[in-house]
Amino acid sequence: MKKIKSANFFWLLPLCYLLVIPSACLQKEEGCRDVAATNFAADAEVDCVDCCSYPNITFEIDHAAGDTSLRYGDTIAFDNKVVNFLEVGFYINGISLSGAGQTITINDEITLTDRAGEENLTTNDVKFISRNISSFSYQIGNFTGQGSYDTLGFQVGLTDIQAATDPESVPAAHPLASDNGRFELPDSAYIFTLIRLVNVENNDTLQYNIKTAVNITLPYSVTINRGFDLDIPIKVDYLQWIEGIDFVDNPEMIKQIIVGNLSKAFSIRE
Repeated sequence: MKKIKSANFFWLLPLCYLLVIPSACLQKEEGCRDVAATNFAADAEVDCVDCCSYPNITFEIDHAAGDTSLRYGDTIAFDNKVVNFLEVGFYINGISLSGAGQTITINDEITLTDRAGEENLTTNDVKFISRNISSFSYQIGNFTGQGSYDTLGFQVGLTDIQAATDPESVPAAHPLASDNGRFELPDSAYIFTLIRLVNVENNDTLQYNIKTAVNITLPYSVTINRGFDLDIPIKVDYLQWIEGIDFVDNPEMIKQIIVGNLSKAFSIRE
């Protein structure tokens, strides 16, 4: 009788071991698998839960008078007049980049409650720009996209939904909160653009509250790589804002001049 040698079955042991290992023990790598994210993980096998981070658009604001950066307390001479800007602030929203048949906008959304108590879902890209604070960098929000673009668009002011917001209903840090922007009482309305200055000639303090939105379109050539942040250098020229103003004119006429000047007061900083 032939004997079967037990050594002949040793090669089956690894296969048997694999067959009895529970599949749950084979851990798969978890991570962000969205190639548009800044933390895209090429080796991830399983999507993570809300872990993807997306690029940000940031406005880097240069407050200027002509070719000179405007510091707090500086005076500006124009048209035989001298003024000192005490306060300047304005809302922006609706940021977009376009070119070659494609458009990038902000992805973030927020539900705003208006002063009648109704809720509205809208893009969360509003910022309040102020010359009176030390930071000139404003993170607008997240976006996805890549490629070449040639036009930057945004609005100075607020949309109808944003302008109708109850400032007490938004988070305290939001630009539409009453302590962070310009919400005027007793009119219960947002001021889109505010200018307060001193006419040095007679030491008069003048303030102009503007509630008209103005669309801004600027040539801006940029190539965006997938997953990378974008910093946009914006110059605000206050000489352009007040060009053609005569302080003896009716305040409403002066506000109309300022509104007409806004579209040429913004440019891409070289």
